[in-house]
Parts: sequence; C-alpha cells; structure tokens
Amino acid sequence: MAHTIGQLPARASSASNPITASVQVLAGETVFVVMLKTVGATDRAGGALTWGEFTFTQANSTQKAAASPEAGTELWYLLNPPAGTKTLTIPNTGAATVFRQLAMGMAAGGGSTRFNAAAGSNGTSTNPTPGAIAGCLAGDIVFATTAGGWQTWGPSAQAGTIIQNTDDGVDGGGTQYSLRGADGSFTCNWTFGTSDDWGAVAASFSENAPHRFQNYMAVDVGDGMSCGDKIR
Repeated sequence: MAHTIGQLPARASSASNPITASVQVLAGETVFVVMLKTVGATDRAGGALTWGEFTFTQANSTQKAAASPEAGTELWYLLNPPAGTKTLTIPNTGAATVFRQLAMGMAAGGGSTRFNAAAGSNGTSTNPTPGAIAGCLAGDIVFATTAGGWQTWGPSAQAGTIIQNTDDGVDGGGTQYSLRGADGSFTCNWTFGTSDDWGAVAASFSENAPHRFQNYMAVDVGDGMSCGDKIR
C-alpha cells in the first residue's frame, strides 16, 4: 500500500493581500501541499494559509540564505481534507511577490495520511538541498521546494520527480515529489553547478491503514460469567 500523486495545478504568482484562489480537492486526495517562493529578502507576512474553514500547518520553517537572500521558501500542508471546492487564502500583508505551487497526494484506497517528518536548510552554494529526512517509510510521499537568487536556474537533475523548475529572471526555484519504495533516509536535492543564495524545505507523509472494526455482542450467561459472540 502506498501513496500516489494527485493533482498538480499550474504554478501561479501574485502580490495581492490576501492571495486567493478557488481550489478543488478530489475524492481520494488525502494530503494537500502548498509550496511558496517569496521574492526578496523579507519573509511573506500574515500567518497561516487556509482552505475554506481549514488551516494549513507549516512544515519546518521558512528557509532563505542567512546572508543577502533574494528569495525564501515555505511548505504548508493540510491532511485529509474533504472533497470539494473552497477558497485557498494566502495572507500577504507585506504585499510581496509570492509564487505558489500546489500539489496533492493520495493514500491507498480507504486509507488516510499523516505527517511523518520534515527537513529544511539554506546556504549560498551549488546544489541546494533541504537535507535528509531520516525516518521515511515505504509508501511515503515526499514533497520538496527550493528558491533562491539564481540568474539562470535550470538544474540538470533532482532526487525526485519534477513538478516544476522555473527561472523567473532575477531568481528561480523548483518543486519535486518522491514516492518512497522502502524504509530509510531520503534526501531531496537539485543538481545545479552555479553558486547562489537558496533555501529549501522537504516534508514526508505516511499512510494510515484503513480502519477495521471488530464488533462484539456481550452476552450475560449468569453466575458472573460472560462470553463474546462475534457478529459476522
């Protein structure tokens, strides 16, 4: 039993406050991830994302280079949302330019998704990476995002499957996912030989197995004794 990838809506950007979009979650999609790139040295302001009445949780923290950052990145997730269409709201009180990439994952039929672990890192170097997630499990789905000041962003490879790699002119970034086939440490990365400032975040999500209910009817047989008669 393992996760599969769901919808991957097109990347978009805005400097509105708030940033809003109508987003549909399909039946069977059990994890909803929003990966953000905020242009400039200042973090996006305004707090947590929402989808209708549901509030996202941030994985790790906002990541950007400690010295002279040109972009930062965030990863937010919502577990086991109901199927339907609601408004995604991204607070943006500083009116920054924010690029958003949405992604959905699906637990196996009848299952649900739980958060496993996250990693985050930043630097000024080649080959950005959020670092290792040590506790990945077979069946996990991992999402990762990076953003930085690359003038000609275009990695030659990445550890997972590309969602998007985009050169936005004075900065760039990428997102990816990976479906894990075995337990063990996993490190998302991008192979890119040009050194520049960057931040990166990854998060791993595990399956909850479908619930099985064992129903019993207690029968009093007197003298302080009882027996369980299983209902088939």
